[in-house]
Amino acid sequence: MDEEGVEEYRNFRPFTRDSLFNIERRIAEEQAAKEAHKLKEAGDSDDSEDEIEEPSHHEPDPKPNSKLEAGRKLPPSLEEGSGRFVGRPIEDLDEYYHNQKTFCVIGRDKTIYRFNATNALFVLSPFNPIRRVALYILVHPLFSVVVMLTIIVNCVFMTMTEGPEEYVEQIFTGIYTFEATTKILARGIILTPFTYLRDPWNWLDFFVISIAYLTMWIKSLGNLSALRTFRVLRALKTVAVIPGLKTIVGALLEAVRRLRDVMILTVFVLSIFALVGMQLYSGGLRQKCVLNWTIELGPNISDIEWLSFVNDSNNWWKVGDDYIVCGNGSGAGGCKENYTCLPDLGDNPNFGYTSFDNFGWALLCAFRLMTQDYWESLYKLVLRAEGSAHAMYFVLVILLGSFYLVNLILAIVAMSYDEQQKQDAADAADEAAERMEEEERREILSQMTKSPSDASFKSDQYNPDKAEDKERVSLTSDQSGGSHLHPNSKKRGSVSLPGSPFAYRRSSRGSQFSWKKKPSGRATDRQPLVYQTLESLPLPFADDSAAVTPSSEDLCNFPFHKNAPNGRRYSFASQTRRHWPDARPPSRRSSFASNVSRNSRTSRYSVHSPLDPLKKESKMDTLFNFTRKGSQRVPDVVVDKPRLDRDNDSVSSLGSECVGEKQKMSPTNTFLCPSPTAANVDIKDVMVLKDLIDHASGHRRSFMSVVSVQPEAVRDKLMNYLCLWNCSPNFKKLQYFVSLFIMDAFVDLFITLCIVVNTGFMALDHWDMNEDLKSVSEFANTLFTGIFAAEAFLKILALSPINYFKDNWNVFDSFIVFLSLMELMLEELPGLSVLRAFRLLRVFKLAKSWPTLNMLIAIVGRTMGALGNLTIVLGIVVFIFAVMGQQLFRDSYQRYINDSDIGGGMPRWNFDDFLHSFMIIFRVLCGEWIESMWGCMRVAGYACVPFFLLTMVIGNLVVLNLFLALLLSSFGAESLQRSEADDEPNKLAEAVDRFKRFGAWVKVKIIVCLKVKLRRKTKRPVIALSPSSSRPELNGKEALADGQTVVDAEKGLDLPDGEKLPRRCSVGSMNKDSKSMLGSEASSSSSSLSESEKDIKVEADGEPEINEVDIVYVKEPDDCLCKVCTRKFKCLATIEESKTGQLWWKFRCFMFRVTEHKYFETFIITMILASSSALALEDEYLGERPILKAILMYLDKCFTAIFILEMLVKWVAFGFKTYFTDAWCWLDFIIVSLSIVLLAAESFNLGDLGAIKALRTLRALRPLRAVSRWEGMRVVVNALIKAIPSIFNVLLVCLVFWLIFGIMGVQLFAGRFHKCVDADGTRLNISVVDHRNQCETQNYTWTNSKINFDNVMNAYLALFQVATYKGWTDIMNDAIDSRQPNYQPLYEDNRYMYMYFVLFIIFGSFFTLNLFIGVIIDNFNQQKKKGGSLEMFMTDDQKKYYMAMKRMQSKSPQKSIPKPKLWIAGIIFDVTTNQMFDIGIMVVILLNMITMMIEHEGMTHEIDEALKYINIVFIAIFTLECVLKIIGLRQFYFKIPWNVFDFVVVILSILALSLAGFFENFFVSPTLLRVIRVFRVGRVLRLVKSAKGIRTLLFSLAVSLPALFNIGLLLALVMFIYAIMGMNFFMKAEEEYGLDDAFNFKTFFRSFILLFQMCTSAGWDGVLNGLIARCKPNESCTEYTIATMYLVTYLVISFLVVVNMYIAVILENFSQATEDVQQGLTPDDFDMYYEKWEKYDPDATQYIPLDMLSDFVDFLEEPLQLQKPNHFMLVKLDIPICDGDMCFCRDILDALTKNFLGTTETPDMPTQQEAETEYVVVSSTLKRQKEHYAAKIIQKAYRTFRRKKHGSESDDEENDIDEDCVDNGDAETVVVETTSSHASDTTEQQKTVELHADSDIVA
Repeated sequence: MDEEGVEEYRNFRPFTRDSLFNIERRIAEEQAAKEAHKLKEAGDSDDSEDEIEEPSHHEPDPKPNSKLEAGRKLPPSLEEGSGRFVGRPIEDLDEYYHNQKTFCVIGRDKTIYRFNATNALFVLSPFNPIRRVALYILVHPLFSVVVMLTIIVNCVFMTMTEGPEEYVEQIFTGIYTFEATTKILARGIILTPFTYLRDPWNWLDFFVISIAYLTMWIKSLGNLSALRTFRVLRALKTVAVIPGLKTIVGALLEAVRRLRDVMILTVFVLSIFALVGMQLYSGGLRQKCVLNWTIELGPNISDIEWLSFVNDSNNWWKVGDDYIVCGNGSGAGGCKENYTCLPDLGDNPNFGYTSFDNFGWALLCAFRLMTQDYWESLYKLVLRAEGSAHAMYFVLVILLGSFYLVNLILAIVAMSYDEQQKQDAADAADEAAERMEEEERREILSQMTKSPSDASFKSDQYNPDKAEDKERVSLTSDQSGGSHLHPNSKKRGSVSLPGSPFAYRRSSRGSQFSWKKKPSGRATDRQPLVYQTLESLPLPFADDSAAVTPSSEDLCNFPFHKNAPNGRRYSFASQTRRHWPDARPPSRRSSFASNVSRNSRTSRYSVHSPLDPLKKESKMDTLFNFTRKGSQRVPDVVVDKPRLDRDNDSVSSLGSECVGEKQKMSPTNTFLCPSPTAANVDIKDVMVLKDLIDHASGHRRSFMSVVSVQPEAVRDKLMNYLCLWNCSPNFKKLQYFVSLFIMDAFVDLFITLCIVVNTGFMALDHWDMNEDLKSVSEFANTLFTGIFAAEAFLKILALSPINYFKDNWNVFDSFIVFLSLMELMLEELPGLSVLRAFRLLRVFKLAKSWPTLNMLIAIVGRTMGALGNLTIVLGIVVFIFAVMGQQLFRDSYQRYINDSDIGGGMPRWNFDDFLHSFMIIFRVLCGEWIESMWGCMRVAGYACVPFFLLTMVIGNLVVLNLFLALLLSSFGAESLQRSEADDEPNKLAEAVDRFKRFGAWVKVKIIVCLKVKLRRKTKRPVIALSPSSSRPELNGKEALADGQTVVDAEKGLDLPDGEKLPRRCSVGSMNKDSKSMLGSEASSSSSSLSESEKDIKVEADGEPEINEVDIVYVKEPDDCLCKVCTRKFKCLATIEESKTGQLWWKFRCFMFRVTEHKYFETFIITMILASSSALALEDEYLGERPILKAILMYLDKCFTAIFILEMLVKWVAFGFKTYFTDAWCWLDFIIVSLSIVLLAAESFNLGDLGAIKALRTLRALRPLRAVSRWEGMRVVVNALIKAIPSIFNVLLVCLVFWLIFGIMGVQLFAGRFHKCVDADGTRLNISVVDHRNQCETQNYTWTNSKINFDNVMNAYLALFQVATYKGWTDIMNDAIDSRQPNYQPLYEDNRYMYMYFVLFIIFGSFFTLNLFIGVIIDNFNQQKKKGGSLEMFMTDDQKKYYMAMKRMQSKSPQKSIPKPKLWIAGIIFDVTTNQMFDIGIMVVILLNMITMMIEHEGMTHEIDEALKYINIVFIAIFTLECVLKIIGLRQFYFKIPWNVFDFVVVILSILALSLAGFFENFFVSPTLLRVIRVFRVGRVLRLVKSAKGIRTLLFSLAVSLPALFNIGLLLALVMFIYAIMGMNFFMKAEEEYGLDDAFNFKTFFRSFILLFQMCTSAGWDGVLNGLIARCKPNESCTEYTIATMYLVTYLVISFLVVVNMYIAVILENFSQATEDVQQGLTPDDFDMYYEKWEKYDPDATQYIPLDMLSDFVDFLEEPLQLQKPNHFMLVKLDIPICDGDMCFCRDILDALTKNFLGTTETPDMPTQQEAETEYVVVSSTLKRQKEHYAAKIIQKAYRTFRRKKHGSESDDEENDIDEDCVDNGDAETVVVETTSSHASDTTEQQKTVELHADSDIVA
């Protein structure tokens, strides 16, 4: 049998009864072996006590082979020969299962299925025919396809509003039953592995089928239709069938698993916020404005009358459908005239669902705030009821809860996805590698198993006249000189391979694939692949030293030896070693040229050859093209050269000539010709070149091998003429001239301009457009269509179709041109106006020359690719929830129509049919769930809450965040600043460059002319510049970077041996000898210095040096006049030197000292803050306070004077140049100038002019001046300013993206949002008014919606509302009700317009808005890279160690609190300092929290009393704790902040009990403080080992806080400025829509709280509607423009930029913290270390005795712990030992840190030893061990000497001597000294040394 047959037989063995018997035998043997092992262990355990500690060497448990898991495809190495076994049971392929009862079946699609070999259902053995049939069906690919189709069809039926007929359901159930039965018959049910119910996906099936039968059979159970809802889970089965989905679902499940910690933290934080809310606002939202009863009933009424009047809802103040909430506190919302605010009336707002009355509702409110859904409503309600001071509660919840927790979820999902991605990529790479390996192996086997006779040259095989032989091309190098190049080289041992009839000899150069062959006559015909003419071309070849260089062993160990027939491994590397003649060590560079030519060329074309000469590529090509993950293993191209020419010029393996110099370099390998370029060449390119040269020179074709070129077929001829257009020479000429024109950069520029202008014309479309403009627009469209069509035609002519359509952009162009032409032709046909939308795609042509747009499209494209599977998952999730909602709640929603109490008709957002269900779920995905949930709860009750919360958490927080994670991962850090070098040259840039060059040329000419004229007038002496005085350039640019060395060409370089460099030379060659070229070891740059007349260029490649620079502060101002002035005008110099000049200079110096004084800046900042505060006081009520107004006016003048003075002082001190080159000074200057203009205007009484008023508003910019003077804020602003270009870029791209949707919106909805309304503004029914004319004739109002699509600008505003999900429902309602223009809208007449909005939200919002986060994070990373520090120059290990050391530096052992002398106090001290005591108190705190949760509004008297007593018990416990701690800790109690807080809480609680009434009115109730105590959990978390994840989260929050504080400050500053501007602009705005008496721009504080609400984009649509309420529709209105600009700029700055910075910081710090926890040591670990240290060193001496060291490291917590036995570990760590056998605390920590990080190389860290500690190292653990070892050697020698001398002495005496001689210094070392007998002594010692060879113990 041939070798392959054996292989096949070995891999796949049919599963027979013998196989089963063998498995049972193996199981029995293993059981017996285990029993024997147990007995042996029991016997050994007695002796083990005397043995020395040994590291255990048990083998790890075997694991199943992941490549052979069930469900995976067969690995490539096993694919061959599997065909015969498809669908038949075979023995298990995985070694792991060889002693388990399993077998495999291979499916048609090469999938592995694993089954259990026990009887299925107790009766069907694996050999039973029924089970065999079931197996065959199950593994057939069609089976899963049918199931898949069934599920899809079933899903379609489920979406139907009226359910399908009963029999349809039965058919589906039947199919699912058949599927389950087949699986159960083939697998068995549950008892053993690999049975039906062992797969969780099958549980789902089983559950669904069981429910289907339950609902069908047991009708008496009542309506189980709710259970039938679970049928929808069948959609999830798709996941099990589609292969790619499992990985995405894997990532999701992994994310959900990781979210555990975040969920715990979230619930905890939300509970605290809910409790605080309950304490503050319980019952507060039921305050209503009641009509004054004295007006209605008179002053004298009874209580009953009063109660009935007050509780009558007709007497409450109502606006729209809502009753207004009011409050009596300061800043709360008031009531209008004749109304009074009364508490506890009626229900809570929003149908009673919004309140803090009990813990459940409060928690829901907190969750709503966290997800920021419609939170502005809750914010307004609470602030109206309680007063504006309560905004602080919301600030905390939004900043901590919302921004932090929600983004943590994003961070975790992103990380899970990232890891999943890496995992998938690694798997794919492994599979590809394995496939390659397998191909290589097969090829080698087929080559090796051919006999020499087969491989001999058969002359009759080859006929040079035959066309096909002539055309053959070969790539093998026939190395007739494999070993004869060096006849004297030593022969080494040979390797013989069984199975091959000949053995190969290795010479120092020959490889196992080459042997000597007689030169054959024909071989001389073969020429090198590349002609002599080609060799002069600078082609990069694959055998470059850079391209191949397999100098390390692993590169040369070829992979295909693994499965060689005899299983023996042989390595190419070992066979290709050769020694360099010079002194260098032998490098392992193998000459691949020799490896390749094992066979003569003819052997590959012999009769038995496996290679078909007609194949395009030979297998030899793939075999020797070992490219592995980017490293080039062998050259791609190897050339056939018959033999080396007699003369000395040798040919490299690619035919490129090696220069003599290179030969000298590598005399042993004439074939390897190192060249500096590291590229490899594609053989096809070389072939094309060769063809061209052949064509030109008329050479006949040379004989080659690799690509066999066949005679030209008819197909090729057609291809040539029809696609390549290789026609007559005249046509070629025409093509050439056309391409010259059309490919020119200016034409590209022209086309780009056309696109821009065309887009402009398309954007001109608007409602009610006049006829002239319409005709111009039409003409422009036709013209541009013509231009673009001409461009496409000419390009096709120039490039020929085949080349034209290779470029995707061209395909895109031609597609749009085709559609445009079609639209022009079919203009008359109705319904084709939709084609106009395709014109918009032209905008995307801009991407060709606009890198950011290009990048965005690429990101969307890339993400779409990756999103394929995720979109399916998202689709499944949306589908399941939509159908589930429809099935669960559809009937309930009918109540809206039938029930008169709820009434009002079906709401727009309902579960009545699939489209509406889909839209509700989509809305939840966008983050809006609360309003839909209220609508659902009104009819379906509390069942809606879990449904909506689940949809929200799974859909929005997990799946949607996965979208965002995908987007962020598509953002490479380079994507924005991607170099255009690798792309094709940007034509647009080239065109612009031409203009610039032309401009420069003109400028030069003008200057030359002027110079010539000037020269004629005055002849100046020419000053020659010396080369040294010229300014050095860095890489050709002017200024030198800091820290680079300037090399002076005059002086030359200082070289170590004192040589001088010649003027022009390359420094590169000297680098080897001189240690450091530019004086520092870090710099290894091979810069070449060349000196020209004007400048010196220093090529600064390589690593920059770090220069330690001392900063010297300037003590005096710059000179008054620049040097040029004094040189030109001598009189100025004399003025400077005169007395006046010197006085002026002294005055300037004095001013300079003033500005540099620390109090100067403080004073200015105080003034800035004071002037800003003054601006904040100028509110609406200023007119009522004349005194304040006068004061502010005078103050304003004072501030202006002060700032003018400051500016003048700075001018004098710094001079104009310094002052005006600083951006911050410019800002100051502009603001001061504004103040001067305003002052002047006021003095001329022009204060009331509009322009001046606008200027007054700009005073709001004053606070900006504080930024430059506030370090933290300046850092953030600088970061922001650096990010502005890319943010601006993304903004532009967003605008272009939105423009397309905007123009589309104008085409779809222009003029269709108009409607007819009555006097109250209610839209009339279509039965009353159908058309505009009817409306106007009946005297109704025909009006337009405020937000509409009538023109592109309005469309932008509408889309911005949709993208921020604010006010978008109203816009959508208008859109789906719209009919034709001038017709009255009809309810849901155009409902499929939902899809427009869904698409826009996906592309316009999910993608583009999230790009902002991507860009900002990207910028953070960029700046991190640029702002590199020391860490840039460290290895990863060193970095980790460095970070650990930095953390260590900040900690040191604390002196522990001394134990009191009194024994009772001592006992109390022990109790209170015990961890268990802390945990106990924590449990009590949590119980206290739970009792607080039970409290609710309207409790019964009994519950109230019970809770009061429970509260007293808790207060007693906390008081007891406090007293005990004070007794135990004495005065030290108050040193711990938490204790002080506890003390305050206890005192307040006791006071509250005694003075109950007094505290009622107190703002902060003690119960509230008790809630805050819950944060003590943080202390206990450290004691809980499993809480590491939560600790990481809190740690990342702690790390982020400083940055978040700075960003918060910036946000506050932006809000401050906008609040003042808002006050100036909108003080008099109407109180409508989003504005009322508590939320408006009338005072500074109200503006501020309104702007805080809008910084999350909440409710801005309402504010906008309020601000433009006065504007009449269809009229221009300045307020509209100002309001829109104001709000949009505020939202972009705050919501899109600053808040996203917040998110970026959190993501960044979280990944950093996780990394720290995963790789390094956190500060927490060091804290724990020092806490444990206190137990061993209570006096904080920082030392512990050496004998306690072992116990101490064992006592530590993970990860620093070293468990006992740890003696040898401590020896290995080499910990220093100080005087008196003590160990220093930091040394131990240092050693443990190194051990944990696994690093030995460490950067030098400065250790800050305290001065008072004596630190004298006398030894170390390793040294001590060596000493002991040496002592033992001496003892042994001494014993031997004694034995020889006194042969008669007994063993006992010797042992006594042994005991005497032992050095008892180290208690632990004695363990090592077991010397029971002489014979065993030596081995015992050796054993110790061998076991711990790595501990550096040297004998």
